[in-house]
Amino acid sequence: MIRDILVNLTQGAESDPAALYAASLAAAFKAHLTGLAVTYEIDVPPFYMGALPTDFIDQQIRENEAAADRAATAFRATATAAGVTCDVRALSASLGEAAQALCELSRLFDLTVVAQPDPDRPGPEEVIAEAALMEAGRAVLVVPYVQKPPFSIARIVVAWDGSRASARALSESLPLLHRAEHIEIFTVRRANDGDTDAGTTDLERHLGRHGLAAQFRHLTIGSGENISSAILNEVSDQGADLVVMGGYGHSRLREMVLGGVTREIIDSMTVPVLMAH
Repeated sequence: MIRDILVNLTQGAESDPAALYAASLAAAFKAHLTGLAVTYEIDVPPFYMGALPTDFIDQQIRENEAAADRAATAFRATATAAGVTCDVRALSASLGEAAQALCELSRLFDLTVVAQPDPDRPGPEEVIAEAALMEAGRAVLVVPYVQKPPFSIARIVVAWDGSRASARALSESLPLLHRAEHIEIFTVRRANDGDTDAGTTDLERHLGRHGLAAQFRHLTIGSGENISSAILNEVSDQGADLVVMGGYGHSRLREMVLGGVTREIIDSMTVPVLMAH
């Protein structure tokens, strides 16, 4: 069951879709909601320090503190309006430290909610979302920056490819799947992948043991076609409220970076996506 939810609070926007969605999700599950409000420290390279007036740095610090306070206040009001219990974790840290702190905190929550990066409003969300997905060790629910409707899961599309990441996402989504009216398992394969069902026969059996029935759809695409586009098109065609899928990454110089399909889904998603790595 989902009883303990963490949400990273967005700052500098007129509203916080991730916090609003998390509050409605917490209300549906009668869960406690914790908001993380970060005062982002000014990260100035040493060779620039002498060129920046002290007054400028102090002003930026005060503005960042005020932004975190406003986000926390708005979050408390949102949670109260939704009828859920809440608390705020306040943190003063650099962006990298904040991302790491969120990851460590996430490991002791049932679900972590973060905002999709808004390309028209650069901010910390891209780093936060990627770090949470790759390093938290738990499922992460990414909420579109254009999200308006509250939590709803009448229709869920599960993007399944039989991988470890898909299995983890499916397992962590079970509390949500049990609330869905319609579940679709959607598989995409390329024409040259051979004849494989990605384990969907056993998946149908497994879901049945949990008392869940799903519709299975398979799509074969050409070598030049885009997997993420196929998933997004299916989500749109089905009018899905939520997508469940594995999140993929690659090691590069000891750092984790998002794989192509994961990056494209996060960049272009229009409904909430639950991912696990």
